[in-house]
Amino acid sequence: MYLPFQQTDHGLACDGVSVRAIADAAGTPLYVYSADAIRTAYGAIDAAFSSYPHAIHYALKANSTLAIVRLLKSVGSRADANSGGEVQVALRAGFEPRDIVFTGVGKTHDELQYAIAQGVGTINAESAGELD
Repeated sequence: MYLPFQQTDHGLACDGVSVRAIADAAGTPLYVYSADAIRTAYGAIDAAFSSYPHAIHYALKANSTLAIVRLLKSVGSRADANSGGEVQVALRAGFEPRDIVFTGVGKTHDELQYAIAQGVGTINAESAGELD
């Protein structure tokens, strides 16, 4: 079984790269994510629905780090944005506006105008006020 984090003779490694070397290069504190684990998990979810027409939208509210969002885009994900800022992150990551769903309660008038101007593919109206 593949585990993204492994103990080696030289300490902990992520995807075969020394966590100590990453910390030395980037400084601490820091977060270390396994690109292989993200790809594997995405692939498993995608495969589970392979017999059905589907699209997977990654919720940027979970983690909107640009590198992670770009990685998910590269494996076929679409984006679920919960704010105007997250719509901007999705666009910076290279998502086509049509591949972004704008969700969440409390979207402001300016955020809705921005999403519409960008051509966001879907906007989920959470209240009658948002429809106005």
